[in-house]
Amino acid sequence: MIIPTLGFSVRRGLSPGAGPSPSRRRPWARVLSGGVCAGVLLGAASVLIGVAGPAQAAPSSPLPPVTSADAKKQALLVDAEDIRLRSMFEKFGVLRAPAMVQTQGSLPTLLLPARPAPYTIEEVAAAGGMRREVDGATLVLTNIVVGPDAHLIIDQRAGSLRLASSPAGFVGLTSWRGAIEINGNAQQPLNVTGWDIKELKPDVNAVDGRAYIRTMGGELVVRNARVSNLGFWNGRTGGVAWTGSKGEPSTGGAANSTFVNNVWGAYISGSEGIQMINVRLESNDRAGLAIHRDAVSTLISGSTSTGNHGEGITIDRASGSRVMRSTITNNSGDGITLDGRGIGIVATATGVQINQIKGTVIEANTLSGNGRYGVRVLGGEDTVVRGNKVSGSQVGVVVKSGANGTQILDNTVGGVADSALQIGPDAKRTAITTNTLADGRMGIITQDAATSIISRNKISGSTEFAVTVRGQSDGTTVGNNTLAGRGWRAVDIRKAVGITAAAVKSNDTSKWIPRLERPWYAIFERHPALFVWSFMALLPILGWRTGRRWRKRAANEHPYPESDLLVRRMTSVSAVPAGPQPAAAGPAGLQAAVERLELVEATEVIPMPPRPGDRGRTPLVPGQGAQRTTTYRGAAAQEYPPASRPRYGDHSWPAASTPQPGPAGRQAGPGSGSSDRAFSGRDRDGARANQDDNPTMDGLRYLRDHAARYSDDPFERFAEGEDDDFRGGDPASAAAPQGYPQARNDRLPDDRFYEGDPEADDATIQDDREGAAVVKYDTVGSRAMISYNGKDRDRYTRRDPL
Repeated sequence: MIIPTLGFSVRRGLSPGAGPSPSRRRPWARVLSGGVCAGVLLGAASVLIGVAGPAQAAPSSPLPPVTSADAKKQALLVDAEDIRLRSMFEKFGVLRAPAMVQTQGSLPTLLLPARPAPYTIEEVAAAGGMRREVDGATLVLTNIVVGPDAHLIIDQRAGSLRLASSPAGFVGLTSWRGAIEINGNAQQPLNVTGWDIKELKPDVNAVDGRAYIRTMGGELVVRNARVSNLGFWNGRTGGVAWTGSKGEPSTGGAANSTFVNNVWGAYISGSEGIQMINVRLESNDRAGLAIHRDAVSTLISGSTSTGNHGEGITIDRASGSRVMRSTITNNSGDGITLDGRGIGIVATATGVQINQIKGTVIEANTLSGNGRYGVRVLGGEDTVVRGNKVSGSQVGVVVKSGANGTQILDNTVGGVADSALQIGPDAKRTAITTNTLADGRMGIITQDAATSIISRNKISGSTEFAVTVRGQSDGTTVGNNTLAGRGWRAVDIRKAVGITAAAVKSNDTSKWIPRLERPWYAIFERHPALFVWSFMALLPILGWRTGRRWRKRAANEHPYPESDLLVRRMTSVSAVPAGPQPAAAGPAGLQAAVERLELVEATEVIPMPPRPGDRGRTPLVPGQGAQRTTTYRGAAAQEYPPASRPRYGDHSWPAASTPQPGPAGRQAGPGSGSSDRAFSGRDRDGARANQDDNPTMDGLRYLRDHAARYSDDPFERFAEGEDDDFRGGDPASAAAPQGYPQARNDRLPDDRFYEGDPEADDATIQDDREGAAVVKYDTVGSRAMISYNGKDRDRYTRRDPL
């Protein structure tokens, strides 16, 4: 009979209670973790390499797109405002004094008709349009429309002008062919704010509409003011707007003022001669300044547009605009966008192309840190880009999409990522002269740009080409330029059509260093992120190969080492000599054995006579530890192949003359006195019990029926080394406890079915000490279950048929 050692669980020489060995971790897990760390390091290194160059402040990020529901809601509000204003115009013909008009779906509207003297804030307050707050500010309560030839002045006496704005409604301060002046002073600018009357703070939500200021074919002048938190949706309701038409253009402008946190900082359309002098446009939702359709002769000078979530300044189908001596920095889009393509650029009723923008001048501006381009020219005629300083963008100056007669003169461009100047596609008669260009992959690139003149430019720091001409380039010349850098060619015309080497002349390339042929790994220099992506692509291949090698290595290993070890302990026999052993008793002795042998399969031989009629079994007599025939299954069958030697012959055993009494506290059931019942070679259910198929359960039954004969716990005594009662090798030294009959060859063990004990078929051998093994056996029915539970391990189960 084989008894598993109770106490410390042992797995391949591990210490008691130890968890999984680090050497048992899958190699691909280490490869994956190492690969991720290496990828992070490579990515950080590539970022450091890629950002080499002058440090630039990060441009503002674009705002998230407006949802369709919010867009529809705001568009309906704009339509409602247009309808309300048009309904007010006809009433001015009969008015001689201020009047309050109720309008459905909006706040009341105060109409100010024409008179010789201008209106003041006190008169408007008396008419019910304003009120004075306790903190000295003036709150505009209703919509105000200044009629034709009327004049409203809001000055420093207002303290701070607050325009009511809330989900319940908002006000519009507007004029129709009239004039509005907002005047502060240089020492204390006048604050004009959209005010949430419910929350008592500036209104930051534009979805439900927000207060705005607008003139329609009239005059609007803003001096020494700070205008914030105004506007929603489109240009005419976007904050502060100058709107009109060709027949009735708006006039005025702004000076020494700040426009911040509006939808558009300022919007100009259908105007003439608007001037924006020393104006600051900051942190607006879209462009800082938008000059739109039919705006003529607009002047922007000495102004700053920074941190806007669109372009710094955009000029769209407006002629004669001038942007001079201004600073445009850190906007999420372009620094300055000039779009003069016109609505009918492709086809019109007369069959000709129309470019509405003419004579725009962008001069002496500083543009840095913008998200895309420094200056972008789309269409337009006779545009002049002169004397600007551009840095920190992807491309310095871009001219394309039908631009005709553009002049790019005396500009300084540096610190760009791609190219300093990009001309085309579809640009004609472009003159590029006397510019100083540095850094970037290319100094100047032209693509399908006919009749381009590239002359007297100084180009340095290019890493591929100083000048490259591509596509249809009839009439293009490249001459008298100073070209320096290190790249493939100073002037590249290999991909150009319509240009010959004769058009490239008198260029100084003495400081140009040609590069050798590009090796295959040069692509990583242009695209550092490929280091990371290449390594990540290799990780699945490495993991597959490592896992495949690991599976081959572990092919002969049992998938559940704990269960395999338990089965081998309980089914193998170790010939242990009788008598005292040199090892210490108890758990300390078992630990010493673990440290000495690294792998302990502690088993003992218990003398157990066989049952009558059980053929093919080696008899075990007291004092004899002989190897019995065992049939292994699963992974154990590979480790212990069946022996080729013949089996021992069958042995007859005499039946017991007198049935033995059962353990104390139990009574024998019916038929227990019959030796044929107890030792007939069949189990309690009548099935044939083959001990070779499941020798473990035979021993467990034997222990179950005889454990109660000991006065103390036999398993505890066995774990502590007091196993003389189990050996039987030396009858003189193996003194049996009192009342327990010593097994003899002519005596058979009790294997009876006892009544009155519901726990007769189940027993559990366990130990409360940490790291102790637990063995549970269950002999209910014709099947048996053995389960093993070790410290920090899941429970594995093995079922063997009886």
